[in-house]
Amino acid sequence: MIDRITSRLALLGATAAFVVGLSTAAMAETYTKEHLAAARNAIAAAKVTEGFDEILIGIAAQTKQALVRRAPAASTQIEEVTNAVALELAPKRAELNQQVQEVWAGRFTKEELDEIAKFYGSPVGQKFTKEIPAIGQALGMAAQVWQKKIGDEMLTKVRAEMKKRGVDL
Repeated sequence: MIDRITSRLALLGATAAFVVGLSTAAMAETYTKEHLAAARNAIAAAKVTEGFDEILIGIAAQTKQALVRRAPAASTQIEEVTNAVALELAPKRAELNQQVQEVWAGRFTKEELDEIAKFYGSPVGQKFTKEIPAIGQALGMAAQVWQKKIGDEMLTKVRAEMKKRGVDL
């Protein structure tokens, strides 16, 4: 349970950083309905916002945890009120969708978005979407192994050079 909350909070943090990083130029731009529709289709096909539904759940869990620490005797009420507020705020999820669509529309033409949607709608695009988390995990592990190897090599070489200079590390 804690791992689930932690991963949701990590997603929340990454999402918050993403939203904060949105360029004001892209947000100020107006796009045609067709351009935004193409962005929406590409985003849906690429499943970009799939994990965003977990954000509100993470915020609610974080809120409950913080408030229950302050008033443990009111935990049942805190749970009830937080859940009610989360349901009240759920429709605001559309705001994030709109921001994501504007970011994509700002980065790609309508035609490019149509091509992206076409790719992700294809069998290879669907396979790519399914495999990318495992690929990302494998790449992360490879990078960690490489980092340790290079770090060890660097330390060995620096120590050897420092020893030549009369400093034993």
